Amino acid sequence: MPVDHRPVDAGQRRVHELGRPDGRPVRPAARQLLHVPNERLPRLGPLLGELAKPPAEGEGGGRQDARSVEENLFEVVRQAALFYEATFAIAASLFAEPALLRRHAEGVRAPGAGPHIPLRSLAAYLRIERDAGRIRPDADPDAAAALLLGAAQQRAFLRAFPDGEPVAPVEEFAPTLVRAALLGLTTEA
Repeated sequence: MPVDHRPVDAGQRRVHELGRPDGRPVRPAARQLLHVPNERLPRLGPLLGELAKPPAEGEGGGRQDARSVEENLFEVVRQAALFYEATFAIAASLFAEPALLRRHAEGVRAPGAGPHIPLRSLAAYLRIERDAGRIRPDADPDAAAALLLGAAQQRAFLRAFPDGEPVAPVEEFAPTLVRAALLGLTTEA
């Protein structure tokens, strides 16, 4: 059978990478397609990984970051909104097919990846900022991370929905969301 070299969308590549829903095996080359889309995705993971690094020994606590908490969170929300928008179709395809979702979950567990990593990383960054005194001492990093990333994911869902409500461009959405979150993180309740 001749090989079809026509381009496929990211969702189709992911289905081929994980295997066919009917259980038939796929060629090993199809599994390599996982890395192609990651290179083209917004850089949410690396950004959060950098922000969540604990301060180095002897830095006196807190991040030695020239950017403010607001600037860091703006960039996180911007990247998250773009990331979720770019991956929404793939995620929806995976959830539509339970066997594919199971295989995907197994595949991301092995290298220590998965949908919980951005949430944990953002919460870790907010703990660093709380410990440095840049946000309220009673701020809840887990709740704030869930609110920020959850809103970015909801925006992606609304953008993907045909003829739905208009959605603010990411350059308007991110600062508005971050300013609202900072009201709870930086002022006494």
